[in-house]
Amino acid sequence: MKRYLVVAFILLLAAFAFTQTGPTPPWPYNWGTAGNSVSYQSPYSADGWIYDPSSYSWEHGTESGKSYMTVTADIEMYMSMELDATDIYFHIADDGTEFEALVHGELCSNNGQYLFVSSELDTKDLTKLFFVQDIFGRTRAWYTANGRPMPNDIPVEWYLKDECDADFRLGTYSQGGNAGQLYGITWLLCNGLQCCHPFDIKIIIRPEFHQPDGRYEMDPLVTVAPVL
Repeated sequence: MKRYLVVAFILLLAAFAFTQTGPTPPWPYNWGTAGNSVSYQSPYSADGWIYDPSSYSWEHGTESGKSYMTVTADIEMYMSMELDATDIYFHIADDGTEFEALVHGELCSNNGQYLFVSSELDTKDLTKLFFVQDIFGRTRAWYTANGRPMPNDIPVEWYLKDECDADFRLGTYSQGGNAGQLYGITWLLCNGLQCCHPFDIKIIIRPEFHQPDGRYEMDPLVTVAPVL
């Protein structure tokens, strides 16, 4: 009878093993941590066990810890990006009305990403180079104080082409990047596929015919936001 009870108990344990979700791993969720590592925890020891062939079981021993194992891997969402330039300078000495610059880059990630030319807190217009001062150092404040007409800002257009594009595409304006924390001009890289994506950003400025002399500028942030 004892043997039958032991066998029945083993079968019960086997049935339970197929219905339970398994042991809870000891590792806490700790997203946002840098670096690769392998960690070990929860040692186990068994001592003095004697195998009883009549019951197909180990008897009489002691143990400490747990004999089952958990094997857990947490993979972070990671990203790396390169841009061959972050300072772009146009020097114009004629009456031209269109100039362009190309910036090459590459982004690698295990998640789809949006590339953003971002405006901090949505306080900057990314479609214009703003007049700062003329060649004599007269600032916007000077023009206002002296009742002089302010030189018009210079329109800017942003385009991008990645390996999934047949041609450059105009960026779209978004206020929803990174759960509403990013504002600006954006593109979804290669239809949201994870991998390495080379791309080119084309910046076109359009000064008016005989644009007034002076310095015009903007300082956006280039960043990325994951596809959620």
